[in-house]
Amino acid sequence: MQCVYYGDRLPNGFEERVFFSPQMPYTICIKEFQMEDIVPLHYADTIELLLCENLCGEIVIDNQRFTLEGEQLYVIPPYTLHSNNIRPGGGTMHVFKICFQEMDRYFNVQNYLALKELSLSQVQFLCPAYGEVKAIVQRLIALDGDLMACLPLIMELFLELSRHMNRGQSAASAYARFKTSSLQELIRWTNENYDRKIAIEEVARMAGYSKYHFCSRFKAETGTTYMNYLNSVRVSHACLMLRHGDSVQTVCRNCGFENTSHFIQIFKRIQHMTPHQYAIQQKKRNV
Repeated sequence: MQCVYYGDRLPNGFEERVFFSPQMPYTICIKEFQMEDIVPLHYADTIELLLCENLCGEIVIDNQRFTLEGEQLYVIPPYTLHSNNIRPGGGTMHVFKICFQEMDRYFNVQNYLALKELSLSQVQFLCPAYGEVKAIVQRLIALDGDLMACLPLIMELFLELSRHMNRGQSAASAYARFKTSSLQELIRWTNENYDRKIAIEEVARMAGYSKYHFCSRFKAETGTTYMNYLNSVRVSHACLMLRHGDSVQTVCRNCGFENTSHFIQIFKRIQHMTPHQYAIQQKKRNV
């Protein structure tokens, strides 16, 4: 089974919905950016490595903002909130995701790091090992389809990452932080309810705060307002539906927008083009 994909053709499409298996414990997606790529705040139970080459834009990881430039390696531990905004250009990104549940059948990453008195929570988000990791990823791509030949390279990858961890940083469990975080719960709830009308008062009550306190805290923790975040989630899902050929009216109705004119206004503000223009560009890319 192949683990390498190109463009947006990941299994099941949307950003974090990748189905792993014993034959596919990791994926590598090679992306180019002919149009603006906006991925709203989200998290996953995988570790994610982003090999960025000559990209223009910004990545936010755990409320830390990084400017994309040159050759960079970003490491995103499981359950860590992150987002990105990448402008069109000639650069590429290799998105490497590893599912520990499936990888544990062959190699337990957490136990390996524990032997070195390290934890995934100690990784450097902006890691200086771009060249070394890029070389490993290129070998994984060349050997794609031969899992037994690729597994030693995964071990080599984590050996390299272990050389660049913050040993002085607390090794508290990322999963424990995740379980106690109301913000991650709110992200999950929003992604499950984006397709209906959502009032800020409802979200504040669910979070256990007054409207004012909720709005203030959400912006402090994420750098954006909740309604801007909600709209970015809706537009991301709208882009997926438009890629699949759904009409603008259908997408509007299924993504929680009040009406078509409101949908077009929000979509254009985020994607800098109308939904119709976006759908046409996607058709041209797929020809």
